[in-house]
Amino acid sequence: MTIQRSVFRRLVSLLFLAWFLSMSNVSNALENQFGGYFRTRAYTETNFTGEDVTEAKDIDRIDTRSRIFYTVKFSDNLKFVNKFEMNAIWGGAGTYGQLGADGANVVVKNSYVDFKMSDLRFVVGVQDFVLARGYLFNDDIAGVKAIYKVTESVMFPIYYLKMYEGGTGKNADDYDLDAWIFYPTFYLNKETTLKPHVSWIGSDNYSQASTKGYVMNRIPGATKLDVYSGGLEIDSKMGAYAVGATGIFQFGSIDVPPASYNGHDSLDFKGYLVDIFGSVSFGMPTLRIKGIYASGNDRDSFANGHVDAFFNPGGPGATGTGAQYSWAEIMGLGIFDSFGIATADDPKGLYADKISNRIIGNLGVTCSPAKDLKIAADLWYAKTAKDVKLVDGTYGDELGTELDVVMSYVLVDNLKLDLVAAYLWAGDVVNKAVSATNAADPYEFGAQLSLAF
Repeated sequence: MTIQRSVFRRLVSLLFLAWFLSMSNVSNALENQFGGYFRTRAYTETNFTGEDVTEAKDIDRIDTRSRIFYTVKFSDNLKFVNKFEMNAIWGGAGTYGQLGADGANVVVKNSYVDFKMSDLRFVVGVQDFVLARGYLFNDDIAGVKAIYKVTESVMFPIYYLKMYEGGTGKNADDYDLDAWIFYPTFYLNKETTLKPHVSWIGSDNYSQASTKGYVMNRIPGATKLDVYSGGLEIDSKMGAYAVGATGIFQFGSIDVPPASYNGHDSLDFKGYLVDIFGSVSFGMPTLRIKGIYASGNDRDSFANGHVDAFFNPGGPGATGTGAQYSWAEIMGLGIFDSFGIATADDPKGLYADKISNRIIGNLGVTCSPAKDLKIAADLWYAKTAKDVKLVDGTYGDELGTELDVVMSYVLVDNLKLDLVAAYLWAGDVVNKAVSATNAADPYEFGAQLSLAF
Protein backbone atom coordinates (compact mmCIF):
# COMPACT_ATOMS: atom_id res chain seq x y z
CA MET A 1 0.00 0.00 0.00
CA THR A 2 2.81 2.38 0.88
CA ILE A 3 4.57 1.66 -2.43
CA GLN A 4 1.32 2.27 -4.36
CA ARG A 5 0.78 5.59 -2.57
CA SER A 6 4.36 6.62 -3.30
CA VAL A 7 3.96 5.77 -6.99
CA PHE A 8 0.64 7.61 -7.08
CA ARG A 9 2.17 10.72 -5.49
CA ARG A 10 5.06 10.69 -7.94
CA LEU A 11 2.63 10.30 -10.83
CA VAL A 12 0.55 13.23 -9.62
CA SER A 13 3.72 15.30 -9.19
CA LEU A 14 4.87 14.46 -12.71
CA LEU A 15 1.44 15.30 -14.14
CA PHE A 16 1.41 18.61 -12.27
CA LEU A 17 4.94 19.41 -13.50
CA ALA A 18 3.94 18.57 -17.07
CA TRP A 19 0.87 20.80 -16.76
CA PHE A 20 2.90 23.65 -15.30
CA LEU A 21 5.51 23.42 -18.06
CA SER A 22 2.83 23.31 -20.74
CA MET A 23 1.13 26.38 -19.30
CA SER A 24 4.46 28.15 -19.12
CA ASN A 25 5.04 27.43 -22.80
CA VAL A 26 1.55 28.74 -23.66
CA SER A 27 2.17 31.85 -21.56
CA ASN A 28 5.51 32.42 -23.27
CA ALA A 29 3.81 32.03 -26.64
CA LEU A 30 1.37 34.83 -25.82
CA GLU A 31 2.18 38.52 -25.98
CA ASN A 32 0.37 40.68 -23.46
CA GLN A 33 0.07 44.29 -24.58
CA PHE A 34 -1.09 47.14 -22.36
CA GLY A 35 -1.96 50.71 -23.26
CA GLY A 36 -4.33 53.45 -22.29
CA TYR A 37 -5.32 57.07 -21.99
CA PHE A 38 -5.83 59.45 -19.06
CA ARG A 39 -7.17 62.97 -18.91
CA THR A 40 -8.22 65.46 -16.26
CA ARG A 41 -9.89 68.69 -17.33
CA ALA A 42 -11.13 71.79 -15.59
CA TYR A 43 -13.42 74.11 -17.52
CA THR A 44 -16.12 76.74 -17.36
CA GLU A 45 -18.89 77.25 -19.92
CA THR A 46 -21.12 80.33 -19.69
CA ASN A 47 -24.24 81.59 -21.53
CA PHE A 48 -24.63 78.36 -23.51
CA THR A 49 -28.38 79.05 -23.73
CA GLY A 50 -27.66 82.32 -25.54
CA GLU A 51 -28.89 84.40 -22.58
CA ASP A 52 -27.50 85.35 -19.17
CA VAL A 53 -30.57 85.26 -16.90
CA THR A 54 -31.48 81.62 -16.25
CA GLU A 55 -27.84 80.37 -16.32
CA ALA A 56 -29.48 77.01 -17.10
CA LYS A 57 -26.39 75.57 -18.82
CA ASP A 58 -23.61 77.43 -16.99
CA ILE A 59 -21.06 74.97 -15.64
CA ASP A 60 -17.76 74.96 -13.73
CA ARG A 61 -16.42 71.43 -13.49
CA ILE A 62 -13.40 69.19 -13.09
CA ASP A 63 -13.60 65.63 -14.38
CA THR A 64 -11.32 62.68 -15.04
CA ARG A 65 -11.36 59.90 -17.62
CA SER A 66 -9.14 56.81 -17.61
CA ARG A 67 -8.99 54.15 -20.31
CA ILE A 68 -7.10 50.87 -20.00
CA PHE A 69 -6.37 48.77 -23.08
CA TYR A 70 -5.41 45.10 -22.82
CA THR A 71 -4.61 42.95 -25.85
CA VAL A 72 -3.68 39.29 -25.93
CA LYS A 73 -1.67 38.64 -29.08
CA PHE A 74 -1.55 34.94 -29.95
CA SER A 75 0.24 35.45 -33.25
CA ASP A 76 0.43 37.89 -36.14
CA ASN A 77 -2.88 36.39 -37.29
CA LEU A 78 -4.86 36.47 -34.05
CA LYS A 79 -5.40 38.89 -31.17
CA PHE A 80 -8.04 39.54 -28.53
CA VAL A 81 -8.61 43.20 -27.67
CA ASN A 82 -10.33 44.74 -24.64
CA LYS A 83 -10.75 48.42 -23.74
CA PHE A 84 -12.15 49.63 -20.43
CA GLU A 85 -13.16 53.16 -19.40
CA MET A 86 -13.69 54.93 -16.07
CA ASN A 87 -15.27 58.40 -15.78
CA ALA A 88 -15.53 60.59 -12.70
CA ILE A 89 -16.72 64.09 -11.95
CA TRP A 90 -14.75 65.54 -9.05
CA GLY A 91 -17.19 65.60 -6.16
CA GLY A 92 -19.82 63.91 -8.33
CA ALA A 93 -22.05 61.58 -6.32
CA GLY A 94 -22.19 58.08 -7.76
CA THR A 95 -18.82 58.37 -9.50
CA TYR A 96 -15.42 57.40 -8.15
CA GLY A 97 -14.76 61.14 -7.88
CA GLN A 98 -17.18 61.38 -4.96
CA LEU A 99 -16.09 61.92 -1.38
CA GLY A 100 -14.57 58.63 -0.26
CA ALA A 101 -14.15 57.52 -3.88
CA ASP A 102 -15.10 53.83 -4.46
CA GLY A 103 -17.68 54.66 -7.15
CA ALA A 104 -18.48 51.83 -9.57
CA ASN A 105 -17.82 53.44 -12.94
CA VAL A 106 -15.91 50.87 -15.00
CA VAL A 107 -17.46 50.33 -18.42
CA VAL A 108 -16.46 48.17 -21.38
CA LYS A 109 -15.81 50.17 -24.55
CA ASN A 110 -14.44 47.42 -26.77
CA SER A 111 -14.11 43.66 -26.66
CA TYR A 112 -13.39 41.89 -29.92
CA VAL A 113 -11.32 39.26 -31.68
CA ASP A 114 -9.16 40.27 -34.67
CA PHE A 115 -7.93 37.49 -36.94
CA LYS A 116 -6.57 37.01 -40.46
CA MET A 117 -6.87 34.15 -42.90
CA SER A 118 -4.60 34.78 -45.86
CA ASP A 119 -5.78 38.07 -47.43
CA LEU A 120 -9.05 38.17 -45.48
CA ARG A 121 -9.24 39.84 -42.07
CA PHE A 122 -12.16 39.68 -39.63
CA VAL A 123 -12.87 41.84 -36.58
CA VAL A 124 -15.78 40.46 -34.55
CA GLY A 125 -17.31 41.95 -31.40
CA VAL A 126 -17.86 45.36 -29.83
CA GLN A 127 -15.48 47.74 -31.58
CA ASP A 128 -15.15 51.25 -32.99
CA PHE A 129 -16.56 52.16 -36.40
CA VAL A 130 -15.95 55.35 -38.37
CA LEU A 131 -17.81 56.15 -41.60
CA ALA A 132 -17.40 59.28 -43.73
CA ARG A 133 -15.13 61.01 -41.18
CA GLY A 134 -17.87 60.69 -38.56
CA TYR A 135 -20.61 62.52 -40.45
CA LEU A 136 -22.50 59.22 -40.69
CA PHE A 137 -20.94 57.15 -37.93
CA ASN A 138 -18.22 57.44 -35.30
CA ASP A 139 -18.88 55.26 -32.30
CA ASP A 140 -18.37 51.93 -30.53
CA ILE A 141 -20.87 49.25 -31.50
CA ALA A 142 -21.32 45.50 -31.82
CA GLY A 143 -20.60 44.29 -35.32
CA VAL A 144 -18.33 42.62 -37.84
CA LYS A 145 -15.65 43.95 -40.16
CA ALA A 146 -14.61 41.73 -43.06
CA ILE A 147 -11.67 43.27 -44.91
CA TYR A 148 -10.34 41.72 -48.12
CA LYS A 149 -6.88 42.83 -49.18
CA VAL A 150 -7.01 42.78 -52.97
CA THR A 151 -3.54 44.28 -53.46
CA GLU A 152 -1.17 46.40 -51.41
CA SER A 153 -3.07 49.47 -52.61
CA VAL A 154 -6.68 48.20 -52.66
CA MET A 155 -8.84 47.13 -49.70
CA PHE A 156 -12.45 45.94 -49.82
CA PRO A 157 -14.04 46.17 -46.33
CA ILE A 158 -17.65 45.16 -45.60
CA TYR A 159 -19.12 46.18 -42.24
CA TYR A 160 -22.17 44.90 -40.41
CA LEU A 161 -23.45 46.94 -37.44
CA LYS A 162 -26.13 45.92 -34.94
CA MET A 163 -27.53 49.25 -33.76
CA TYR A 164 -30.55 47.96 -31.81
CA GLU A 165 -31.90 44.50 -30.87
CA GLY A 166 -35.69 44.21 -30.78
CA GLY A 167 -35.73 41.32 -28.32
CA THR A 168 -37.84 38.15 -28.25
CA GLY A 169 -41.48 37.54 -29.03
CA LYS A 170 -43.84 37.72 -31.98
CA ASN A 171 -42.48 40.07 -34.66
CA ALA A 172 -39.92 41.42 -32.15
CA ASP A 173 -37.24 41.31 -34.82
CA ASP A 174 -39.19 43.98 -36.72
CA TYR A 175 -37.69 46.43 -34.24
CA ASP A 176 -34.10 45.42 -35.01
CA LEU A 177 -32.00 48.25 -36.41
CA ASP A 178 -29.12 47.12 -38.64
CA ALA A 179 -26.56 48.65 -40.95
CA TRP A 180 -24.48 47.29 -43.84
CA ILE A 181 -21.56 49.25 -45.27
CA PHE A 182 -19.25 48.69 -48.24
CA TYR A 183 -16.21 50.91 -47.67
CA PRO A 184 -13.33 50.26 -50.10
CA THR A 185 -10.00 52.06 -49.89
CA PHE A 186 -7.76 52.89 -52.87
CA TYR A 187 -4.20 54.12 -52.29
CA LEU A 188 -3.42 55.84 -55.58
CA ASN A 189 0.07 56.62 -54.27
CA LYS A 190 1.73 57.34 -50.93
CA GLU A 191 0.05 60.75 -50.75
CA THR A 192 -3.42 60.19 -52.23
CA THR A 193 -6.26 58.07 -50.89
CA LEU A 194 -9.81 57.50 -52.14
CA LYS A 195 -12.57 56.03 -49.98
CA PRO A 196 -15.94 55.59 -51.68
CA HIS A 197 -18.78 54.05 -49.68
CA VAL A 198 -22.29 52.69 -49.97
CA SER A 199 -24.31 52.14 -46.80
CA TRP A 200 -27.78 51.05 -45.71
CA ILE A 201 -29.42 51.55 -42.33
CA GLY A 202 -32.82 50.01 -41.87
CA SER A 203 -35.55 48.64 -39.65
CA ASP A 204 -39.07 47.33 -40.24
CA ASN A 205 -40.10 49.48 -37.29
CA TYR A 206 -37.48 51.71 -35.72
CA SER A 207 -39.83 53.33 -33.20
CA GLN A 208 -38.29 51.44 -30.28
CA ALA A 209 -34.75 52.32 -31.33
CA SER A 210 -35.65 55.98 -31.76
CA THR A 211 -37.06 56.21 -28.23
CA LYS A 212 -33.71 54.90 -26.96
CA GLY A 213 -31.87 57.59 -28.91
CA TYR A 214 -30.16 55.19 -31.30
CA VAL A 215 -31.28 57.08 -34.39
CA MET A 216 -31.74 60.83 -34.62
CA ASN A 217 -35.51 61.21 -34.41
CA ARG A 218 -36.58 64.51 -35.90
CA ILE A 219 -39.35 62.82 -37.90
CA PRO A 220 -42.16 62.22 -35.39
CA GLY A 221 -44.25 59.08 -35.78
CA ALA A 222 -41.86 57.40 -38.21
CA THR A 223 -41.71 53.60 -38.37
CA LYS A 224 -40.15 51.64 -41.25
CA LEU A 225 -36.71 53.01 -42.11
CA ASP A 226 -34.64 52.44 -45.25
CA VAL A 227 -31.95 55.09 -45.65
CA TYR A 228 -29.09 54.64 -48.10
CA SER A 229 -26.01 56.78 -48.57
CA GLY A 230 -23.32 56.96 -51.18
CA GLY A 231 -20.20 59.00 -50.78
CA LEU A 232 -16.54 59.61 -51.44
CA GLU A 233 -13.61 60.80 -49.33
CA ILE A 234 -10.44 62.18 -50.92
CA ASP A 235 -7.16 63.00 -49.17
CA SER A 236 -4.00 64.15 -50.89
CA LYS A 237 -0.69 65.87 -50.09
CA MET A 238 1.56 67.75 -52.49
CA GLY A 239 4.65 68.98 -50.71
CA ALA A 240 3.59 71.79 -48.39
CA TYR A 241 -0.04 71.51 -49.55
CA ALA A 242 -2.74 69.17 -48.29
CA VAL A 243 -6.30 68.97 -49.62
CA GLY A 244 -9.31 66.82 -48.96
CA ALA A 245 -13.02 66.52 -49.55
CA THR A 246 -16.04 64.50 -48.50
CA GLY A 247 -19.27 64.20 -50.45
CA ILE A 248 -22.34 62.26 -49.30
CA PHE A 249 -25.81 61.96 -50.81
CA GLN A 250 -28.77 60.06 -49.37
CA PHE A 251 -31.79 58.26 -50.75
CA GLY A 252 -34.40 55.78 -49.57
CA SER A 253 -37.55 56.40 -47.55
CA ILE A 254 -39.17 56.33 -44.12
CA ASP A 255 -42.80 55.46 -43.36
CA VAL A 256 -44.89 58.05 -41.52
CA PRO A 257 -48.56 58.48 -40.46
CA PRO A 258 -50.35 60.16 -43.44
CA ALA A 259 -52.53 62.32 -41.20
CA SER A 260 -49.46 64.14 -39.93
CA TYR A 261 -47.71 64.62 -43.27
CA ASN A 262 -50.23 66.07 -45.71
CA GLY A 263 -51.44 62.62 -46.78
CA HIS A 264 -47.97 61.17 -47.46
CA ASP A 265 -47.44 57.72 -45.96
CA SER A 266 -43.68 57.89 -46.55
CA LEU A 267 -40.98 60.52 -46.95
CA ASP A 268 -38.12 60.27 -49.46
CA PHE A 269 -34.57 61.03 -48.32
CA LYS A 270 -32.86 63.70 -50.43
CA GLY A 271 -30.20 65.03 -48.07
CA TYR A 272 -26.56 65.67 -48.93
CA LEU A 273 -23.36 66.98 -47.38
CA VAL A 274 -20.15 68.43 -48.83
CA ASP A 275 -16.95 69.11 -46.88
CA ILE A 276 -13.88 70.66 -48.56
CA PHE A 277 -10.68 71.51 -46.72
CA GLY A 278 -7.06 72.33 -47.32
CA SER A 279 -3.86 73.53 -45.70
CA VAL A 280 -0.50 74.96 -46.65
CA SER A 281 2.67 74.99 -44.55
CA PHE A 282 5.02 77.97 -44.57
CA GLY A 283 7.69 76.40 -42.41
CA MET A 284 6.59 77.12 -38.85
CA PRO A 285 2.99 78.32 -39.46
CA THR A 286 0.39 76.20 -41.23
CA LEU A 287 -2.70 77.88 -42.66
CA ARG A 288 -5.96 75.94 -42.82
CA ILE A 289 -9.31 76.48 -44.56
CA LYS A 290 -12.53 74.47 -44.42
CA GLY A 291 -16.09 74.67 -45.69
CA ILE A 292 -19.08 72.43 -44.90
CA TYR A 293 -22.56 72.43 -46.40
CA ALA A 294 -25.20 70.07 -44.99
CA SER A 295 -28.66 70.35 -46.52
CA GLY A 296 -31.71 71.34 -44.47
CA ASN A 297 -35.48 71.06 -44.67
CA ASP A 298 -37.59 73.73 -46.31
CA ARG A 299 -40.63 74.79 -44.32
CA ASP A 300 -42.78 72.57 -46.54
CA SER A 301 -40.35 69.64 -47.08
CA PHE A 302 -42.41 67.14 -45.06
CA ALA A 303 -45.64 68.37 -46.64
CA ASN A 304 -44.11 67.67 -50.05
CA GLY A 305 -43.06 64.16 -49.02
CA HIS A 306 -39.33 64.82 -48.65
CA VAL A 307 -36.60 64.71 -46.03
CA ASP A 308 -34.34 67.33 -47.56
CA ALA A 309 -32.16 67.68 -44.46
CA PHE A 310 -29.03 65.57 -44.19
CA PHE A 311 -30.07 62.64 -41.99
CA ASN A 312 -27.67 61.74 -39.15
CA PRO A 313 -27.94 58.20 -37.81
CA GLY A 314 -27.05 59.31 -34.32
CA GLY A 315 -28.80 59.88 -31.01
CA PRO A 316 -28.73 63.02 -28.87
CA GLY A 317 -26.06 64.14 -26.44
CA ALA A 318 -22.33 64.73 -26.38
CA THR A 319 -21.89 61.00 -25.86
CA GLY A 320 -24.81 60.15 -28.13
CA THR A 321 -24.82 57.19 -30.45
CA GLY A 322 -23.87 57.05 -34.10
CA ALA A 323 -22.74 60.12 -36.01
CA GLN A 324 -20.23 62.33 -34.21
CA TYR A 325 -18.22 65.08 -35.88
CA SER A 326 -16.65 67.67 -33.58
CA TRP A 327 -15.73 71.07 -35.03
CA ALA A 328 -15.74 74.43 -33.16
CA GLU A 329 -15.14 74.45 -29.41
CA ILE A 330 -18.50 76.05 -28.52
CA MET A 331 -20.72 75.45 -31.55
CA GLY A 332 -19.39 71.97 -32.32
CA LEU A 333 -18.47 70.07 -29.14
CA GLY A 334 -14.72 70.57 -29.10
CA ILE A 335 -12.35 69.46 -26.33
CA PHE A 336 -14.88 70.20 -23.59
CA ASP A 337 -17.96 68.38 -24.76
CA SER A 338 -20.44 68.19 -21.88
CA PHE A 339 -23.17 69.62 -24.12
CA GLY A 340 -23.62 71.95 -27.06
CA ILE A 341 -25.06 75.42 -27.14
CA ALA A 342 -28.81 75.93 -27.46
CA THR A 343 -29.97 76.77 -30.99
CA ALA A 344 -33.43 77.43 -32.37
CA ASP A 345 -33.50 74.01 -34.07
CA ASP A 346 -31.81 72.29 -31.09
CA PRO A 347 -32.86 74.13 -27.89
CA LYS A 348 -31.29 71.54 -25.57
CA GLY A 349 -27.95 71.51 -27.38
CA LEU A 350 -28.07 67.77 -28.00
CA TYR A 351 -27.06 67.55 -31.66
CA ALA A 352 -24.06 69.88 -32.02
CA ASP A 353 -21.86 67.08 -33.42
CA LYS A 354 -24.59 65.78 -35.78
CA ILE A 355 -24.13 68.07 -38.79
CA SER A 356 -27.44 68.83 -40.52
CA ASN A 357 -28.92 72.06 -41.91
CA ARG A 358 -25.62 73.88 -41.53
CA ILE A 359 -23.26 76.07 -43.55
CA ILE A 360 -19.89 76.21 -41.79
CA GLY A 361 -16.70 78.05 -42.67
CA ASN A 362 -13.32 77.92 -40.96
CA LEU A 363 -10.00 79.76 -41.21
CA GLY A 364 -7.20 78.59 -38.95
CA VAL A 365 -3.49 78.80 -38.30
CA THR A 366 -1.20 76.46 -36.37
CA CYS A 367 2.35 77.24 -35.34
CA SER A 368 5.05 75.75 -33.10
CA PRO A 369 7.23 78.53 -31.68
CA ALA A 370 9.09 75.98 -29.51
CA LYS A 371 9.84 72.28 -29.74
CA ASP A 372 7.14 71.12 -27.32
CA LEU A 373 4.69 73.99 -27.83
CA LYS A 374 1.89 74.24 -30.40
CA ILE A 375 -0.62 77.08 -30.73
CA ALA A 376 -3.75 76.92 -32.90
CA ALA A 377 -6.20 79.74 -33.59
CA ASP A 378 -9.46 79.15 -35.48
CA LEU A 379 -12.17 81.49 -36.69
CA TRP A 380 -15.50 79.77 -37.37
CA TYR A 381 -18.68 81.09 -38.95
CA ALA A 382 -21.91 79.08 -39.02
CA LYS A 383 -25.47 79.54 -40.19
CA THR A 384 -28.38 77.28 -41.04
CA ALA A 385 -28.80 76.18 -44.64
CA LYS A 386 -32.54 76.85 -44.33
CA ASP A 387 -34.23 79.35 -42.04
CA VAL A 388 -35.41 78.02 -38.67
CA LYS A 389 -38.19 79.30 -36.43
CA LEU A 390 -37.01 81.38 -33.46
CA VAL A 391 -38.60 81.49 -30.02
CA ASP A 392 -40.34 84.80 -30.83
CA GLY A 393 -42.06 83.31 -33.89
CA THR A 394 -39.81 84.94 -36.49
CA TYR A 395 -37.27 83.10 -38.65
CA GLY A 396 -33.49 83.36 -38.70
CA ASP A 397 -30.37 81.61 -39.95
CA GLU A 398 -27.22 82.86 -38.17
CA LEU A 399 -25.50 80.91 -35.40
CA GLY A 400 -22.61 83.33 -35.19
CA THR A 401 -18.84 83.80 -35.42
CA GLU A 402 -16.53 81.97 -33.01
CA LEU A 403 -12.87 82.43 -32.12
CA ASP A 404 -11.00 79.47 -30.60
CA VAL A 405 -7.43 79.50 -29.28
CA VAL A 406 -5.77 76.27 -28.13
CA MET A 407 -2.25 76.07 -26.70
CA SER A 408 -0.71 72.59 -26.30
CA TYR A 409 2.51 71.99 -24.37
CA VAL A 410 4.30 68.69 -23.74
CA LEU A 411 5.26 68.84 -20.06
CA VAL A 412 7.22 65.57 -20.13
CA ASP A 413 7.22 62.68 -22.58
CA ASN A 414 3.63 61.53 -23.24
CA LEU A 415 2.10 64.08 -20.83
CA LYS A 416 0.43 67.07 -22.51
CA LEU A 417 -1.31 70.21 -21.24
CA ASP A 418 -3.99 71.91 -23.38
CA LEU A 419 -5.25 75.41 -22.59
CA VAL A 420 -8.43 76.48 -24.38
CA ALA A 421 -10.24 79.81 -24.74
CA ALA A 422 -13.30 80.30 -26.95
CA TYR A 423 -15.81 83.09 -27.54
CA LEU A 424 -18.93 83.12 -29.74
CA TRP A 425 -20.41 86.33 -31.13
CA ALA A 426 -23.85 84.77 -31.28
CA GLY A 427 -26.43 85.27 -34.01
CA ASP A 428 -30.22 85.13 -33.68
CA VAL A 429 -30.41 81.32 -33.98
CA VAL A 430 -28.52 81.17 -30.66
CA ASN A 431 -29.70 84.37 -28.99
CA LYS A 432 -33.34 83.57 -29.68
CA ALA A 433 -33.18 79.82 -29.01
CA VAL A 434 -34.82 79.88 -25.57
CA SER A 435 -35.52 83.57 -24.89
CA ALA A 436 -36.58 86.49 -27.06
CA THR A 437 -34.70 88.89 -24.75
CA ASN A 438 -31.59 88.94 -22.57
CA ALA A 439 -29.26 87.88 -25.37
CA ALA A 440 -25.69 87.08 -24.27
CA ASP A 441 -22.64 85.66 -26.04
CA PRO A 442 -21.40 82.20 -24.92
CA TYR A 443 -17.77 81.76 -23.86
CA GLU A 444 -15.56 78.96 -22.55
CA PHE A 445 -12.22 78.52 -20.78
CA GLY A 446 -10.52 75.31 -19.80
CA ALA A 447 -7.39 73.27 -19.20
CA GLN A 448 -6.78 69.61 -19.89
CA LEU A 449 -3.94 67.36 -18.75
CA SER A 450 -3.71 64.18 -20.86
CA LEU A 451 -1.52 61.11 -21.01
CA ALA A 452 -1.43 58.44 -23.70
CA PHE A 453 0.59 55.24 -23.61
